[in-house]
Parts: sequence; structure tokens; C-alpha cells
Amino acid sequence: MIDLKELKCMKQQHLYGGFFRFLPRVKEFLLDTVYPECAVCRACGRLSKGGILCPDCRSRLQADGMAFAWDTEDLEPDLPAWFLRPHTGVARLLVIRLKHQAEKCIAEELADLILPVPGHISFPPDTVVTWVPMPESRKRERCIDHGEILARSAAGRLNLPCRPLLVRLETREKTQATLNMAQREANLAHAFRPRESIDFPVLLVDDVLTTGTTARRCAEALREGGARRIFFLAFTRAMKGALKDGNI
Repeated sequence: MIDLKELKCMKQQHLYGGFFRFLPRVKEFLLDTVYPECAVCRACGRLSKGGILCPDCRSRLQADGMAFAWDTEDLEPDLPAWFLRPHTGVARLLVIRLKHQAEKCIAEELADLILPVPGHISFPPDTVVTWVPMPESRKRERCIDHGEILARSAAGRLNLPCRPLLVRLETREKTQATLNMAQREANLAHAFRPRESIDFPVLLVDDVLTTGTTARRCAEALREGGARRIFFLAFTRAMKGALKDGNI
């Protein structure tokens, strides 16, 4: 039996879905028309004096969680991960605006957090930077692939090549932000496969490190492609309780 409510919802999505997919671009165009880029702080909304961030917010971004800059943990015995800031304050606001509001200019501001690279951290010269591919349906909704933008910005700071190495399979998985750790593991099972044969080290870049599920699933696919050395870099690290509080 056809569910009339579901049918109505499908009709609305068909009629209005195309329009709403372009809302982030329309918003960015209007914002840049009224307040040209670098006129308004993307974190607090005040005049920025010529930058993406005002001096106060940039100072907070640089100072917040300095103990976390290039902090590390092992997601697996052969999968070292680094993160640059805790997922709070200005850093969190920037990630959200890039991710959900298609403000591409923010990627360069976040990428600046990579420098300076600590002297004890180095990547083999043949390392290739890549990113977590986004489902095509979500890319259409958000108008950008923020993961690719961040990865290319990071690669520029590290002077490393960057290209897509993973394919996202259409597995109809749910958004990770709505799930707990066990659900996240099941949700991304078999979601990725290698795009090519990989006989070089890989640096996988993502916006937020939460449970590490996405990184581990991507690492599985990269190893299937032949990668023997895989590193992971996230711009922010979600703290304990973030899943429970919905603070991702």
C-alpha cells in the first residue's frame, strides 16, 4: 500500500529539491555582494579588516588548543593520525561553515593551521594526499566537496601531490553525525574501494576526527589497492561526549 505522506514528501522533494540544492551558492553570492569576501569575519560576523577572520577570531583560532596542534594518536597499529585543533570554538565554526554552507574560502584559513610542521614529522617524498570521497547525492546537496578542497589546500602547504584515490560506493549509508560508534562502523562497511593501484604512501585528509571509523574504512580500501603506509590528518578532533551531545 502506498503511504500518502511518503508520496507527498517525494513530490515535494521532486518539485523543490533542485532549488534547495542551490541555496548555499545563492547565499554565498548574496553575502559576497553585500559584504565582499574578506569584509566580514566568517566566525563572528564583525568587520574583518581584510581577512576571512577578524583579528580577535584569528587570535583565538591560533591560540585555542595549541597543545593539540599536530597531536597524534594511533587509530590502528599501522594507522597514525594527527589533528590540529579540538573541534570547538572558532575552528569548529569554520569547519561547519565550509562543510554545510559551501564557503570555500575557509579552506585556506584552516590549511594555514598546518604550518609550521613540527620537525619530527615528515612524510616520504612520494606521498600522495587524498580525501574521503563524498556521496554524489550529498555533493549535489552541498554544492561542493569540502573534503577535496581541504585536501588540496593541505597538499599545497605540505608540497605534496593530491589526487582522488578512493571511490565512494552508493551504499545508501546514513550521515555519520547522527550515529553512535557501533552504528558508524556498520554504516560505512564496504562503502569505499580503491580507484587505482597504489604503490606509494598515502596521506588521508579529513575535516573532523571523531571515532576514527571513516579513517579506518578508507584505510582498508587503500590497503586493498596496495598501499602499505597510510597516514591520517584531521583539522579538528571531537572531544569526549561530542557524539552524545550532537556537537559534530
